[in-house]
Amino acid sequence: MKPVIVAGHVCVDLTPAFDTPPAMEPGRLIAVGPLALTAGGCVSNTGLALASLGVPTQLVASAGADELGRVLVALLATSAADTTGITCLDGRSTSYSIVVDVPGRDRTLWHHIGANSAFDGSGVVDRIEAAARLPGADRPVGEASTWRGAAATAGAGVDAAPGAGIAGDACDPILHLGYPTHLPALYADGGAALVRLVHDARAAGATVSLDMAEIDPASEAGAVDWENLMAQTLASVDVMKASVDDLDAMLPHRSGLEPIAWADLLVELGVAVALVTAGADGLYVRTASAARIRAASRLLRDALPDWASREIWAPPFTTHVVRTTGAGDAAAAGFLAGLAHGRGLAGSALLSAAAAAARISGRPIGDAHELAVAIEPASGPRSGWSIGPDRVYHGPRDKEV
Repeated sequence: MKPVIVAGHVCVDLTPAFDTPPAMEPGRLIAVGPLALTAGGCVSNTGLALASLGVPTQLVASAGADELGRVLVALLATSAADTTGITCLDGRSTSYSIVVDVPGRDRTLWHHIGANSAFDGSGVVDRIEAAARLPGADRPVGEASTWRGAAATAGAGVDAAPGAGIAGDACDPILHLGYPTHLPALYADGGAALVRLVHDARAAGATVSLDMAEIDPASEAGAVDWENLMAQTLASVDVMKASVDDLDAMLPHRSGLEPIAWADLLVELGVAVALVTAGADGLYVRTASAARIRAASRLLRDALPDWASREIWAPPFTTHVVRTTGAGDAAAAGFLAGLAHGRGLAGSALLSAAAAAARISGRPIGDAHELAVAIEPASGPRSGWSIGPDRVYHGPRDKEV
C-alpha cells in the first residue's frame, strides 16, 4: 500500500448546532445548540479520512504558536495520522472557520486564513524523498512512529493486514496538496512556488494529487489567472479534484460548464486524471490519453490500460443529508485510498463516492469500504451512459464501452 503525504491548508472548525437557519438581526439574542470544535481544512479532513480508511498518512501544514494552534495539534494527534509535519509558527495566528451547517442545506463558512498564508511547500519534497528511502520494515530507528499503522486502527473493511503500514511498499508516496487557492505564498508571483513544488514532487517520484477550494472573487485569489497557472502546473499533476463550484469561482469566464465539460477542460490543460464533484449529481472522472498516462507517475503508468482514455460517473450513494462540510475532502480521500490500495479507476471512484456518502450521512468514514462493496448506484444512466459490472456508469467515450 502506498503512503500519502497530505500538505497544505489546515484550520480549526467552530460549528454551532442549528435547528433552523440562523437570523442575523442586530441587537437580538439568537439561541444556538452546542459548539463542535474540530480540525478542519483539507489537511485535516482528507488526511484524517485517509487514516480512517487504512492508509498510512502524514500531515504537513502551518499553524500558529497560539492557544488555538495547541488545540489543533491535540485534535489531530487523536488520529492514526502522523502529525510531525504540523509546524506552529511564532507570531502567526491559527486559521479557523465558523461553519454554519444547517441540516438539509449547503454550509456557509466565515474563514480566517491565519498561518496558512505562510505555507509555501518548504520541506514537502524532503518528506517525499525520505518516504521513498524508507525500506518498510527496515526503516531506521527513530522513524517507527512516522506513518504509524493506520491500517491497524482503521476498522473493518480495510484490505490490508493489520499493522501492515508501508512495509515493502514505501517508495513512490502520494502527495495530496490541498487548497492552493487558499495558500497565498503558493499562488503569489504568478504561482511560481506552486509550479516549483508540483514539478519537484513529481521529479522526486511522488504521485501528485491537487485539490482546489472555492474562492471569493473579490479576494487576492480571485485576481489570479488560474487557467494560466493550471496550464503551467497540470502536466506534472497526476490527479486533480475540484467541485463545479470551485471551478466556477476560479474560472468565472467559463462559469456554467457542466461537470463533464469541466473534466474535459482539466485534461486539456494537462492533468492525467480529472475528478469533478457535483454535489447531488455525483462525481465524474475523465482520464487522459495513453501517451499522457505514460508520462504520469509510476502508480498510474504501471496500470495504463485501466487509466487511459476513460470516462466514468459514480452517482451519489445517499440522499440522507446530515452535514455537507468536508464531503468533497472525503471524496478526495476515498479516491486516493483507492489508489493507495491499488483498486484501479472504477474501484477508486466507488470508494470516493462511498466516502462522501459516509460523511454526508454522518457515518464513520471507515464505513466507506463496506459501502463501496454493498451499495448499488441507484440513479439511472445519463443519455449514452451505461452501467458496467464494475458498478459505475461508463460514458460514450469510455474505451471500455
